Amino acid sequence: MKFTTLSSGATLSLLAAVGTLVLLLYLLNSKPRRVPVSSILIWRRVLRTRRSSSDRFRWWVSLLLAAAVAFALALGLARPQSGWFGFAQERVVLVLDNSMTLATLTADGRTRWDHAIERAQEVMRACAPGSWYMVADTRRTVATPRFEQLEPALARLGSLHVVPGGRPVLPDVLSRGGADVRAVLITDGVAELQPSSQMQTLSVFEPADNVGITAFELRSVPGADRRYQAFVELLNASPGAKRVELKVAGAGRPPAIRVLTIPGGGTTSETFDVSAFDGGPLRASIVTQYDALASDDVAYAYLPANHILRVGVVASGDARLQRLLRLLPGVRVSAVLPQQVGSRTDMDAWVFENYAPERAPGAPALMLRPRAVNWLPAREGELTATSVSSWLHGHPITEGLSLRDVSIDRALALTAPPGAQVLASDAGGRPLILASTSAPGWVEFAFALRDSTLPLQPAFPALLSNALQWLTAAPPALRSEPGLVSLPLFAAEVFDIHGLRVDTRAAPGATLIEVQEPGIYTAMAGDRRVRAVVSVTDAAVTAVNTIRLQAEASALHASPSVVDPWPGILLAAALLLTLEWWTYNRRLTV
Repeated sequence: MKFTTLSSGATLSLLAAVGTLVLLLYLLNSKPRRVPVSSILIWRRVLRTRRSSSDRFRWWVSLLLAAAVAFALALGLARPQSGWFGFAQERVVLVLDNSMTLATLTADGRTRWDHAIERAQEVMRACAPGSWYMVADTRRTVATPRFEQLEPALARLGSLHVVPGGRPVLPDVLSRGGADVRAVLITDGVAELQPSSQMQTLSVFEPADNVGITAFELRSVPGADRRYQAFVELLNASPGAKRVELKVAGAGRPPAIRVLTIPGGGTTSETFDVSAFDGGPLRASIVTQYDALASDDVAYAYLPANHILRVGVVASGDARLQRLLRLLPGVRVSAVLPQQVGSRTDMDAWVFENYAPERAPGAPALMLRPRAVNWLPAREGELTATSVSSWLHGHPITEGLSLRDVSIDRALALTAPPGAQVLASDAGGRPLILASTSAPGWVEFAFALRDSTLPLQPAFPALLSNALQWLTAAPPALRSEPGLVSLPLFAAEVFDIHGLRVDTRAAPGATLIEVQEPGIYTAMAGDRRVRAVVSVTDAAVTAVNTIRLQAEASALHASPSVVDPWPGILLAAALLLTLEWWTYNRRLTV
């Protein structure tokens, strides 16, 4: 059994129980022993001369000595709150900065966070016995801080850890402790915190060498389909120059490696052509001689699929459509008979003119005046002698294109279903081009090519190319930093870059995951898929030597009453026990 500090009520109960036990033991009378004697005359004289008051006095002295020994032993072992006995107690609020820069290694091989925990323990043990402690942190992992005794407070302190991502916030804990509370903030001074003048600030800062990736982005090459460049930015937060090996790796080809020399406090940027890599994860990493923070040494991006687009075409009577599709870069066209559509699973997209299958195909579809089927928008007759009056400029299919001079002899009068976007309409607002993201995704033109002037427009090839790219492009990966990541799929299964399942939490319309390390995480729910790219690309984290908050490096304001009284109480118990033994042997007590 491990004794801890007791409250005042528990102390009184303990003393009452011990005192009652000692008194009961002294009230016990042993049974008189019968001894036969030849005469009682001598014993009568002894009784007449013996003073009963002297016996009672010895009994009381013996009882008081035994009670004093028992009380001292009980107090010394149970250690009640020292403030109940007049020793100075304190109410101390400890706030630990657990932002990511506290994971920086120091010269002794430990992290700044390890030193912060050690400093907090020193503060707590320097206070008077029986003091109360409130442990809080700048990332709010302690949801409801409260005052506790030493042992529970030390356990709560040990449960804290560095939290990646996000911005640290100083919790408002001073208002909970009253005027006599003492508040201490332990930090490395890098985070932008604004403690009040009443809060003592202790620093665990130590300069360290660190180089980190502060940007890793994919950018499409203007005017070139399916070509991408990777932009990488590095920051050297070290006092001196650093020689760094930068590597960009992906599937399908050897990694690209460059060796750079970055001056102290300087930044540099590099651009890589990553078009030759297969689609999927890209990883940028750096290697240098010594680096104190590992979390910013790697970053991820997701490269869209970079293979030839396989397009199946079902068209009747107009060879211009297939000819234009074959002229598009990165597209391989295959003419397919209508009865073969359901059996072909090797197509990335379909193009239908004057046709639509009874059931939605397994790949996205671009359709020009399709026939009436259940999975396409309903129609309300036909339009004649109309033209495109307005179009959606911000959509990826029509962005940067002009459809102003497109006239149409006849077209279907369509009704836009829920979730579909109207990309182009006539003067009466009736849709002429519709797009929907509902699986598997489709784009419908209400007119055929031969019934319009669209094939004569300069924008037509770009319109076809944009439509196919929009239909076949994977949704862009979400970008996030480590910490709590929200994925916009409800009740989804989430896997990391190695295919291992990640623990999840449900939220309204989303799935939450707690991410500690950079990587790529994929959420899947039914036929929907969302990817999240998690990286530490924050210059404020990489700059581990930038002091934003001045703090005291060594001043520990210890309590004036730091002597533990309980060993003295145990010593007093031993002395009283010795005194009781001596008085008993000298026949002064019973």
